[in-house]
Amino acid sequence: MNTPLILETLKNTGLNTYEAKCYIALFERGTLTVPEVSKLAGIPRPNAYEALENLMSKGMCVARPGNTKKYGPSDPAVLREKALLEVSKGTEIELANLKKKEKEILEKASAAKENIDSLISELEPRYEKSALQVSPLEYIEIIKDPYQIHKRFMQLVPEAKEEILVFTKPPYSVPQEKLKEQVDQQTQILKRGIRLKSIYEVAKDEDEKRWQLEMINRATAAGEEARVMQELPLKMAIFDSRIVMFTLEDPVSNHTSVTAQVIEHRALAQSLRMLFEQLWQEAQDYHVLKD
Repeated sequence: MNTPLILETLKNTGLNTYEAKCYIALFERGTLTVPEVSKLAGIPRPNAYEALENLMSKGMCVARPGNTKKYGPSDPAVLREKALLEVSKGTEIELANLKKKEKEILEKASAAKENIDSLISELEPRYEKSALQVSPLEYIEIIKDPYQIHKRFMQLVPEAKEEILVFTKPPYSVPQEKLKEQVDQQTQILKRGIRLKSIYEVAKDEDEKRWQLEMINRATAAGEEARVMQELPLKMAIFDSRIVMFTLEDPVSNHTSVTAQVIEHRALAQSLRMLFEQLWQEAQDYHVLKD
């Protein structure tokens, strides 16, 4: 698939021309500044900056802070999942309203999925190549898209060698099915002897509290150590006292909006581990959720 065809396919997934050109440019190197993206994409610098921020909101790129802010591409698998979700939603709506055109719509959806698969197969090698060029000094990763946050967590879990410590608190930015995926994956690492300790913030809604208890019961049956608190300071996961992933809720927005940071910094991770252990001593047995 050549670059013009990639550009056209990206636009068919909902990107505008500037966003599509910037996204393709990001695969040239591990990280790029706005002027570099502007030059590679052949678009004005203000438009490049706006397009990159839009791509971050859509989960298609990440920012790396520093003296000069840089951007890098997200794993194209995120694009595939979101694009296929949009195709499926569109298909369901059209089938409901235009049953007579069911065959035509299904064929259109099938073709779209084939194009997306072809696009991802083309972008994956570019992503892997660009990832090799990330500087060791760029140890902070910022993620805004909920599905990408979930996927990044799912990537970090199986990489743990010794221990994972987790703060879990509502509201959850992904569906319950996605959270169940996390529990299932954590079950696999527990079988490998990895220690997993979680502190859960008690849900306020009774239905959500019952679901929370069910989820914790599944996790503890697999070997997780779990306690609960009425309130946690933030959502966080610490991997092997080396990598920290935490999310911060937008204090201004009226709707649930979170930004996640993944920081590979041993001193920070060890400091936050001390916070976790302090709150672990203060937390209660999770069976209080039955009360």
